[in-house]
Amino acid sequence: MNTKRLLSCFVAAPVLAISANVAAEGTDLGHGFNLSGNITVINDYRFRGYTQTNFKPAAQVGIDLTHESGFYIGNWNSNVNWTSGNSIEMDFYAGWSGDVQGIGLDVGVITYVYPGAQGPTTPNTTEIYAGVSKGPYGFKVYYTPTNYFGGEDSKNAWYFDGSAAFDLGDGWGIGLHAGYQILQNAVNADGNKISGYFDYKAGVSKDISGWVFDLSVVGASTDNWFTSAEPNAHPAGRIGALFSIAKSF
Repeated sequence: MNTKRLLSCFVAAPVLAISANVAAEGTDLGHGFNLSGNITVINDYRFRGYTQTNFKPAAQVGIDLTHESGFYIGNWNSNVNWTSGNSIEMDFYAGWSGDVQGIGLDVGVITYVYPGAQGPTTPNTTEIYAGVSKGPYGFKVYYTPTNYFGGEDSKNAWYFDGSAAFDLGDGWGIGLHAGYQILQNAVNADGNKISGYFDYKAGVSKDISGWVFDLSVVGASTDNWFTSAEPNAHPAGRIGALFSIAKSF
């Protein structure tokens, strides 16, 4: 489940980092429009600390249409393994990003869609987001007016996302992320009420001829909001190592 983009895959899946003003990849369509894409292969798809693929690999692809004015629309897709009758997540988003007096701004809406998913409530979820950035630092807030990924009476969830990315030169980089998820009417795998949790991610990346190799550690403070599939049933937010290879085009 993630606001997911190649430019931000190191931090939380989440964080949309689209900006027509800084796009370095893609195809110039004329009239200020640019079309770009991204692909990623990763050993475990995590969203806000929690595995979406039962601790198994994921293949992910996205496409973005941006305009020099700052407006953008896009789609991102990944295989998943946490909903009944469904094996793919499709994200659709639109918004505006730009620079105002040296401060980066990003506002928009994203909808996570799980075609064919079965259950008493649909896992399809919509979030509204707004973020600011300055230099290597960024902060973003997400608000969920719908039920939160299939939870009953789970509207009005919030997520607070802080990140930092440092260029070490020669293609090397360090990325840091910390987030806090506020939940409504949620219980963990033990049946206990859970009002929220922290998630984190930190690691190092290397860009080799446009291919970005990333190694990081990820986890959540409350790791058993839900568990992986039987028979193992491990806490889905337990600490883990992620390795990914990504490229934009």
